[in-house]
Amino acid sequence: MADQEFDVASLVSRIEQLEEQQKVVKQYVQKLKRQLDDLTEQFNNRPELQQLEGLRRKILKLQQQRDGGVGASGDSHITQSSKSSVTKEAVDTNDELEKINWELEKIDRKLREEHLKQSPPSQANLSVTPSTRTEAVDIQPTSQQAVVSSVNNDNIAPVQDDNIGDSTEENQEPVVSAEEFLKRYEEEERDFTGINLAGVDLSGKSFKEVNLNGANLQRVNLSSTDLTNAYLIEVNFSGANLSKANLHSANLFDANLSEAILRETQLYYANLTGANLCGANLSGANLTGLSLIQLNFQSANLSGQNLSGLNLSGASLYAANLSGADLTSADFRGANLREANLEKANLKDAKLTGANLQNAKLTGAIMPDGTTQK
Repeated sequence: MADQEFDVASLVSRIEQLEEQQKVVKQYVQKLKRQLDDLTEQFNNRPELQQLEGLRRKILKLQQQRDGGVGASGDSHITQSSKSSVTKEAVDTNDELEKINWELEKIDRKLREEHLKQSPPSQANLSVTPSTRTEAVDIQPTSQQAVVSSVNNDNIAPVQDDNIGDSTEENQEPVVSAEEFLKRYEEEERDFTGINLAGVDLSGKSFKEVNLNGANLQRVNLSSTDLTNAYLIEVNFSGANLSKANLHSANLFDANLSEAILRETQLYYANLTGANLCGANLSGANLTGLSLIQLNFQSANLSGQNLSGLNLSGASLYAANLSGADLTSADFRGANLREANLEKANLKDAKLTGANLQNAKLTGAIMPDGTTQK
């Protein structure tokens, strides 16, 4: 009976956390919508548009002049010299119209180019659970030959993930010392949006449910720190030490965790949607309950990790270290595993349709059909 009550309480707690995460995502949707409205207003008030309007008026005037000239030429009493004059005026008018049209096309091209440059990021990235790539056929390989046939052999060089939010930019705010931050936290301040804590040592502390959205935490020491249920949206954790930290149910939407140390970190049920984990060390981390779809794990260390049954479809695992990892029944459809280290990894029943395994190291790996790669 006690176990049932605990399960119900845990479920209620999880629902409340999801509701909070949904509120935060809605706020970011509204933020993007405002940015789009601002860009639209700026686009509509561009000086080129006024220039276009002036050219249109000039075209209308020239057309009226041309039509008037044609009407005059229809007069039976018009002289030959008048006819020549009218014909010359019509030709000049047509030449002027061609010049104006050419100018209009130039301005139109420029406007389109500027609009494309200022277009906001796709709102598809805001989805808490990104859609997976649709496969026309979902047939699991039954042999080494079948695995090879499903491989994408595109020789496309790896590209650093750009979808890491504004948090990757250097924070211009002055760095707040660990002492000042701890004092403010002890005074029950919880909203530290945009704060700059780059390089400070906050290891071993407890900051449950703190709001650090948009903060600069580059190279910060947060080892063994408790950040349960913390709001860490678009935080720059690049090069940070988060080993053995507790990030249970933390919201890391669009966070930059490139080159971060996440050894034995508790990440279960955290929201990593859109996060950049390029070069991160996730050895021994707890990834239970995570959605890893389309995440960037380029060159990340996942050796010995238990990823059995997890969805990694569309994820970038270029040159990632997955040696000895438990990947049974994992979904790698459409994932980039090019040059990944899969030596002695267990891929039994894994889905590899459309995955790129070019130059991947598979020595000693157990393949989807249960055979061991030599």
